[in-house]
Amino acid sequence: MKNLLKSFALIMAVIGLNSCENDLPKTDLHVHLTVKYADTPTLRFEKAAALSKKMGVVFGIADETGSADVRANDSILSESIALVRKYPLYLGLQVGQPGWTKLYSKATLDSLDYIMGDALRFPDTDGQVRLIWLPDVVFNDPEDFMERYVAYNLKVLSEPINIWANPTYLPISLEREYDQLWTADRMKILIDAAVKNNIAIEINSRFQIPGKRFIEMAKAAGARFTFGSNQHDTNIGDINWSRKMAKACGLTKEDFFVPKRVLLNK
Repeated sequence: MKNLLKSFALIMAVIGLNSCENDLPKTDLHVHLTVKYADTPTLRFEKAAALSKKMGVVFGIADETGSADVRANDSILSESIALVRKYPLYLGLQVGQPGWTKLYSKATLDSLDYIMGDALRFPDTDGQVRLIWLPDVVFNDPEDFMERYVAYNLKVLSEPINIWANPTYLPISLEREYDQLWTADRMKILIDAAVKNNIAIEINSRFQIPGKRFIEMAKAAGARFTFGSNQHDTNIGDINWSRKMAKACGLTKEDFFVPKRVLLNK
């Protein structure tokens, strides 16, 4: 009888864990579509919507515009905003360069479903902007880099964004020191800023960040989260790592940011 009860308890525990995972949102808000994905914006959205339906994962297209001309940026975004409303897709904007708020009109930004920002374009002490995802970027003094990097992330988290993308990302040369460099004090500073400014923290499948310790600390502080594949064209919608990490950290659907706009059901 005792063995039967133990077996029953184990089965119920497994069912409970699976239920928790199934309760998590199936949403990837960090999808990039390039010209290679399809020849025209309309075809890109059509193709993405079809794949989203097939995978059972709602896509949020993270647009990126690089022009210094406000009218050009607004024109590109306005076209995408009009198109996306024909499909069960969200549309966001990923920003990273300093002064990005001056590159768009407020009306256009307000028409987006969300804005996501990160600190991967890092202004160095020599005035140059380092693209820290590139493999040849090296910082000889990791502690000095971290102090300046945390400060720059704080600046990003003070901007009018909804999602902190690629949180806790480190250059490839420093990846092995992740647990040492991301101290509890450094994590707390940024988590507190995200919570204070109502900014959701992305759980990123591509870079497999942030770590479990960070997510658990953020959950305890009352942070909200999103899932992101951060993929371009291929492997979009792959949020398996993100969902597994969320499950391991005890997150539920109530812990997640969801854009307000109601999507079409098609």
